[in-house]
Amino acid sequence: MGGCFSVSLSCDQAVNQVSQCLCVKQSYIHNIEDNLSALETTMEDLKARRDDLSRRVDREENNGLRRRAQVQVWLSRFETIESQVKDLFSVRKTELQRLCLCGFCSKNLKLSYLCWVPSRWRKPIGFGW
Repeated sequence: MGGCFSVSLSCDQAVNQVSQCLCVKQSYIHNIEDNLSALETTMEDLKARRDDLSRRVDREENNGLRRRAQVQVWLSRFETIESQVKDLFSVRKTELQRLCLCGFCSKNLKLSYLCWVPSRWRKPIGFGW
């Protein structure tokens, strides 16, 4: 009696993952204008939150208290993200002009995806308070 060794490879899972990845990338590009509007609104909300926090911190520092490290980290992260968003909006018009087929795809799908959805934004930022 010999041992039987059977290997079953299914391509369904790999094909499914690749198609999901492409669909997600395509949806980011298809919804660029909506995503940019949402980003703009979110940045306005975060700026208001930053301003409120800065005023409160300044007031407390004038009363002799010290700024918590957590607050400083959040403010630093916000400044970094604000700078990245400004850079993103500086190329907004050019990138939108590169879109074809009514905004459904780009002439260079990979470049547009990398431009509009950097990997650091695909992960949670962690501003939870």
